[in-house]
Amino acid sequence: MRKWIIVLTVVCAVITTAGCNKVSKQPSLTQGQDQIQNDRTDEVFTLRVSYWAEDKNGYLDEVEKKFKAKYPNATIKWDRLDPKTFAEVTDNQLKSGQAADILFNQKIKDYAKAGYLLDLSDQPWTQRMIDSAKQTVAYKGKTYGAALDVSTFGVYYNKTIFERLQLEPPKTWDQFMALNGKIKQDGLSPIVGGFKDVWTIQGVYLPIAATSEFLLNPNFEMDLYAGKVKIDGPEVNNAMQKFSDLAHKGFFNPDALHIGYEESTQQFIDGKGAMQLMGSWTPGVVDSKTTDFKMGFFALPDQNGKTVMPAAPDKQVSINAKTLYPVKAKYLLSLLLDKDMLAIYSKNVALSAFKDVIADYSNPAMKDVQKALQLYPTSINPGHLFTDSANNAINEALTHILSGKELQNELKDADVNYIKDKATLILD
Repeated sequence: MRKWIIVLTVVCAVITTAGCNKVSKQPSLTQGQDQIQNDRTDEVFTLRVSYWAEDKNGYLDEVEKKFKAKYPNATIKWDRLDPKTFAEVTDNQLKSGQAADILFNQKIKDYAKAGYLLDLSDQPWTQRMIDSAKQTVAYKGKTYGAALDVSTFGVYYNKTIFERLQLEPPKTWDQFMALNGKIKQDGLSPIVGGFKDVWTIQGVYLPIAATSEFLLNPNFEMDLYAGKVKIDGPEVNNAMQKFSDLAHKGFFNPDALHIGYEESTQQFIDGKGAMQLMGSWTPGVVDSKTTDFKMGFFALPDQNGKTVMPAAPDKQVSINAKTLYPVKAKYLLSLLLDKDMLAIYSKNVALSAFKDVIADYSNPAMKDVQKALQLYPTSINPGHLFTDSANNAINEALTHILSGKELQNELKDADVNYIKDKATLILD
């Protein structure tokens, strides 16, 4: 299932940069004091930045302009890697000592454990990230990079249908269930699914599970690792019950198990269903097919009106621990993470992992998602810290529910699989 989660969380791409600077030593000062004192702005130096994505908004140009305003003699060498092989290439470059000064990657915990990354815990921008981003870029209590963007999950709805039926986004889970009932009475499918593509099941389950698990226990997956709780406990069972209620009350389209993602999205566009529970790429997908669709978004609440949004960081950026220019690298990284620069990065492309970034989006639903990420607590995707085998058992349980069956021993199997494969995990 982790592969499916990765597929779900793959969203728009943008690249960035960072730099560094050579420093001489003075015996009377500490190394850090010496670096600051000798941060010459007129120095000639070259920074190498490795990345893999396309910069659609001119983000890098704007960052470089600001950087060279302070360091006019700096050169930034952009090393664009093949998007299909960037992870393998970055691994090899780090192992051989040939990696760039600034690395765009998706493996901060792995690289931090191996000692490849500079500790950035003292940087002011660390407190601006959303909660799930902070978790992703930390290892053993220290911060080793930043997440630029995230994908998240929730409810996208047809505003035309909601207006016609005089419906409002629900404030509690009971209101959400009642809303589904009204839509079904009108002869429409409340929620459109394309579960023939099995990964799409997660579009429904993840926003339910994030609130169920992390409101009941914010440390659920870490407690699981510590042996304090079980997968077959109240957190996951609460999510499974809610998922089961949606399925058994007939709130999905009748052919949900027989069509895939593309067909279900077209049904959503055609007005055959009122809502689609899916990832934050949904507005872009719909916009690529039609310009006449009025879409809104809301996060799923629990019975008490509280919400935790699953938000999985995508692009991450770190500084090579072997860089010759740590002071200048940190300065460039601060520019890359400046809220105005990140607004350029995110425009019509991505949802920022930083709370204070306000980006422009042509689709109003994206603005709703952005506001929700800033308003509600966020978590890593449920199951992110499970073993693959445990996630497979959970996915089997969800499939059984969709086919009309009751749960048997799937969650107990998930616990057995988790314990068996627990050593494969890398946690703080």
